[in-house]
Amino acid sequence: MRLKICIYAFSTTAYFFRALIELCNARKDDIEWSVIFPQGHFRQVFRGVIPPERQFYLYEDFARRYAAVDAGQVQRAMDSGEGLVSALLRDKLGFRLLDKSEQLKRGAAIDVGYREFLMRIAPDYLLLTSPENVDDLILHNLCAELKTGALCFTAMRFVGLSFFGDDPHESLPKYFGSYRPNDVSTARNIIGAFRAGMPLTPAAAYPARTLRWPSLPRRMVYNEYLRWRYERLHATEHGYGVRIKHNLLPLVRQLRRQRFDRVLIRYFDIGAGDTGRLPDKYILYALQYTPESSINALDPYFVDQTRVIDALLLSLPKGFQLVVKEHPAMYGIRPGSFYRTLRHKPGLVLVHPSFDTRELAMRAGLIATVNGTIGLEAFLLDKPCIMFGRNFFAHLCARAPVVNEMPRFVQHLVDSYTPTSEERKEVEIAKFVNIGGDFLIADPRYWRSVVSDENVAAARECLRSHLSRLGARDGSLYQAISG
Repeated sequence: MRLKICIYAFSTTAYFFRALIELCNARKDDIEWSVIFPQGHFRQVFRGVIPPERQFYLYEDFARRYAAVDAGQVQRAMDSGEGLVSALLRDKLGFRLLDKSEQLKRGAAIDVGYREFLMRIAPDYLLLTSPENVDDLILHNLCAELKTGALCFTAMRFVGLSFFGDDPHESLPKYFGSYRPNDVSTARNIIGAFRAGMPLTPAAAYPARTLRWPSLPRRMVYNEYLRWRYERLHATEHGYGVRIKHNLLPLVRQLRRQRFDRVLIRYFDIGAGDTGRLPDKYILYALQYTPESSINALDPYFVDQTRVIDALLLSLPKGFQLVVKEHPAMYGIRPGSFYRTLRHKPGLVLVHPSFDTRELAMRAGLIATVNGTIGLEAFLLDKPCIMFGRNFFAHLCARAPVVNEMPRFVQHLVDSYTPTSEERKEVEIAKFVNIGGDFLIADPRYWRSVVSDENVAAARECLRSHLSRLGARDGSLYQAISG
């Protein structure tokens, strides 16, 4: 039985997927590949490996579909999977700047195009990276509606591995839970690296491979041509201002740092190393980077992180304060109004982004997060953690209840938390090791090991293992990818 896999080639990940297809073809894997391009920048990457009839560029005929969208198509998109409204509310920036009716119309036009293509090629699986945009969330909706399997890449943070899930919520595979003796041994090394302050990164040990990129002027001219010719209706976070900033990153970072140090620093209660001013007892909430797929796509309700902060302030145990620590990558990015709002909240202590988060966590009575990595750190540091969102390790944290039950819940966690035994920690991390592979799907401009032969081979092996463990829809195991 031939396996049909459709790739969602978002941005520069196209280079990784090209290398994956070439390796699978060389190993004579029985796969029929197709590809979706949400934008046209890297269509040439697949020239010669996927025939034109199995390629779909979203914006090639988008204007016609957009003009023909009717109320029925909008409603169909709203009813598909988790719904178009849910996808739009997870947008990082582009769509939310449009009027709500325009958001729905463009979203429905995306739904129509993807639906027609998927129904025509009928793939067994859609292979996607972590959700970044509205259009890939629409694809997830269609997978659910059309009963198409999803292969969703998820990087397991400092575990140093990645896996394939079946939805955009970092849900663990159905076969999650088993482990082998060598998985426990690997888990022990992962925990040791964490305690030594050297968290692991997928594919970090693989050699870098430099791709030949078109020159900056050529890319700029071609991108503007696409924008003028096809993508006028593309709603994106990468407007002219953002693109200019990306090309001037060192200068932009310097200016942001200066703005932070000269203007925004006055809102912070505790400086970079001022440990003596920390409260005796406190709950720690580490602000998350935003806009970012980890919070926008997984838990859009908490993009406004003051919702979490207020819930915690309303639930402080006696003698406790709330310590809020800024994310180090957010130097100078948040507006001063955000810090002013926090400054006016009694019981809140705002901490400088360069303060050592590990030290704050070790001294905290309780840690809280939406879905940040600090939740997994809390598990390994023997600290109770309350999680408001969802991710692959959410089962290792206490799940936040409804707001009116929070005070009693928080008090109970502080009073009765029992640290996890070393044996159980190793077993829980070993379960992650058992489903993972040492590979990464990311932008090869910044992660140059992504297109290395070793990374691509590890990704193929993890894909083969995942499909074999899932089993085919007819009950047998897929054998399209040879062992």
